[in-house]
Amino acid sequence: MTRRDAYDTGMVDVAASGWTAPQGLAPSWPQLANDVQADVAVVGAGLAGASLGLHLAEAGVRTCLLEARQPGWGASGRNAGHVLPILRSVKPLAAFPGGGASFLEVFREHHTLPYDLARQYAIDCDAVRSGYINGMRTARARDAFVRTSQYLEDLRLQHLVPLSAAEMQGLTGSNDYPFGVLFPDGGRINPYLFTNGMVAAAARLGTRVHGDSEVLTIQPEGRRWRVRTAGGSVVADRVVFCTNAYPTAVEPAFQRGFHPLTAYGIATKPLPEAARKQILPGGGTFSQAPLDINPLVHDRHGRLILSSIPRVGHAMDMAWHFASQLRWIHRTWPETRGMRIEPDRYWTGRVALTASQFPGFYELQKGVYGLMYFNAWGNVMAPLMGKIVAAALARDDLAALPIPVSRPEPVSHQGKYQWIIGRLLLPAARTAQRLGFI
Repeated sequence: MTRRDAYDTGMVDVAASGWTAPQGLAPSWPQLANDVQADVAVVGAGLAGASLGLHLAEAGVRTCLLEARQPGWGASGRNAGHVLPILRSVKPLAAFPGGGASFLEVFREHHTLPYDLARQYAIDCDAVRSGYINGMRTARARDAFVRTSQYLEDLRLQHLVPLSAAEMQGLTGSNDYPFGVLFPDGGRINPYLFTNGMVAAAARLGTRVHGDSEVLTIQPEGRRWRVRTAGGSVVADRVVFCTNAYPTAVEPAFQRGFHPLTAYGIATKPLPEAARKQILPGGGTFSQAPLDINPLVHDRHGRLILSSIPRVGHAMDMAWHFASQLRWIHRTWPETRGMRIEPDRYWTGRVALTASQFPGFYELQKGVYGLMYFNAWGNVMAPLMGKIVAAALARDDLAALPIPVSRPEPVSHQGKYQWIIGRLLLPAARTAQRLGFI
């Protein structure tokens, strides 16, 4: 694969991710080198697989966690770092057991799971409940946002806190977004450190963890399954694939079940002190409505984590994408013009989009499952779904799941969202932003 192809497809090495700096890559886990037994084999050590392995270990279930590279290599080491504790839509819940009532109860209780796990297992991952700030430039945009988000308040999923112009200025340091709505339980996290922290906690509780152990085949062996890698195999009662936007050909159904979308991230060098005090002075997370084309995190190192969708055919062009982001920063915080704001890391990753915008739990055949397609909001939903599925597997009672068990269906025109968003919507939005319309 060429360097350009790697950026275009979100396959650059995770060492390029700003989330691996400044502490460096996490310690490597050894390759599977023999044949082992387990109750559950988990394929993929991202946010979902790490959570599943951890919660199975908590329940005393013999678990083996296999990762083709090293934990957090995929989307879990590349995403925007937002903790957004909401449901984007409740429409999919109509197909859930009991109309989704049980799932809603679980979500209300555990939508702060990233912070809770970080605290419980002392995971040093910059998990801060700083609030999720949604900024608007007009009252009309604010009112529309409140109307379309009212279901969160009605279902007691998230409190909507309207913000005055003065409050927005205090939280963001900018007068460019005088209208806002705060999700108090939102915030930020370093997803790479969070994922690796969950993996380490799972290992301490007894989960076997193996990196550099790509699954090559899976075959029935009596009533169990043998999962083979180049160095060994795992025989397990159940196998759960948690490969999300990075599935392999071992189970082609998971390759065909989503629309891949490439996104990019930029981590700046630590800001000058004056810029730290100006841009999101309390740290935290900021997005814009009605179009969120410059999502932003101000992390504990005084860096900005910027993200968006790259120009089609130019995904490896860091200079162009940073210049676009810097124009928005200078417009939003004009005081920063002349301050030294420089890029440090640039990377791309892959998002798994589906029409429902909801992750799924899939059954390929008895004993072989998939937990994936987190639609760009995995920092909350992936660990939460891992916890939910672990509880059902530990009880050997999938019928009690508060989420449906379905079969993965192939999507048509896998590249359509990349085309629609990358070639149509985002260029139009960037043009409107430059002209001052948004």
